Amino acid sequence: MSETTETGTKRYKLKEVCIRLAEGHPLYSDVPLSSPTAALDVMRRELSQYDREVLCVVNLNNKLKPINFNIVSMGSINGSIAAIPNILKSGILSNAYGFLLLHNHPSGDVTPSKEDIQTTRRCIEAGKIMDIPCLDHVIVGGSNGSFLSLRESGMVDFTSDKISMTAEQILRVSENKTMYVGEKAGKGASEMADEIKRDVQVPDFVQEAEAMLAKEDAVQKRDEVTIKFGKGLAEPFTSKDGKEFMRIMIPNQDPADKTPWASFVLPAKAVHENQYGKGLWAKIPADGTTVVTKPNLIGQDEAGKNIWEDVKTQVPNRDLKTMVEAYKTREPKAKEAQHRASARDQLNALVKETAVKVAADKPKAKTKSKKGPEL
Repeated sequence: MSETTETGTKRYKLKEVCIRLAEGHPLYSDVPLSSPTAALDVMRRELSQYDREVLCVVNLNNKLKPINFNIVSMGSINGSIAAIPNILKSGILSNAYGFLLLHNHPSGDVTPSKEDIQTTRRCIEAGKIMDIPCLDHVIVGGSNGSFLSLRESGMVDFTSDKISMTAEQILRVSENKTMYVGEKAGKGASEMADEIKRDVQVPDFVQEAEAMLAKEDAVQKRDEVTIKFGKGLAEPFTSKDGKEFMRIMIPNQDPADKTPWASFVLPAKAVHENQYGKGLWAKIPADGTTVVTKPNLIGQDEAGKNIWEDVKTQVPNRDLKTMVEAYKTREPKAKEAQHRASARDQLNALVKETAVKVAADKPKAKTKSKKGPEL
């Protein structure tokens, strides 16, 4: 826009816009909202009441106290649109230190879908770039009160500081309006996604990048490693939300190492029994990582008892296979060669030894001395 001054010259102006946060309806709690756990409890109760999928962000300050929450999107019964810029927008305006991601599954099944995990990874990568880390993603069930933390389950890596995605990969959710689906998409969700795709002109380079990523995903999906281990190394357990898991113990590679063994956790349905019924096996992505927990000695108490602290490490799945199956390559202990006589040889030797003893113990017969003729 332009305006003419009194002298007849034109001046052109560029308008300034002000972006501010506007407060909505607050949620109330019976306990102080001074921790992420307290905020999650409030949001779990709130999201469990919705009859359709809702995606929510809880922003935290540098002391991990909740600042505010933002309903990013609301979709159909089994799907909602989630754009990465919209997820981070409230955190940027709030000067947040980090954020928690929550969404609900109205059916009550909190099992994460492939889209849930992919969206979480992209939020983590975007948070690294913006220096607002994603600290967890919690899936909330319906009125049954069930929930699942992707951080606690180990399905997604929240710990690495290295940026491992390109901008095209991170923004893939927002550019092509991928459905953020917690369960199998229904007709309403599909129609919504098709309408948005028709209204959005996707650049050619984005389509090419998506095609390349689809090929990479297909290759990675085919590339798996199989880990084999004994039944005695597997311990089944049930999580707080009722899901079945299997804790797999990793024996120390050095037999002289007497520290407690490391372990990792897999979904129980991913562990199978071999055809002989004497061992177990599991297939995991070859290029992925798994959280391995190893007890670390930090000291002793007053009674002289050792105090251990669990240390969690992200281990590449190929290395994990080597760790679990180290016993296959371990050299056997050297043993002195011993002559094993047959039962017949042992019997013959015993007979000879007994005969010699008997002969030695038998008194010798007295010999009569020959006397000459009597005169």
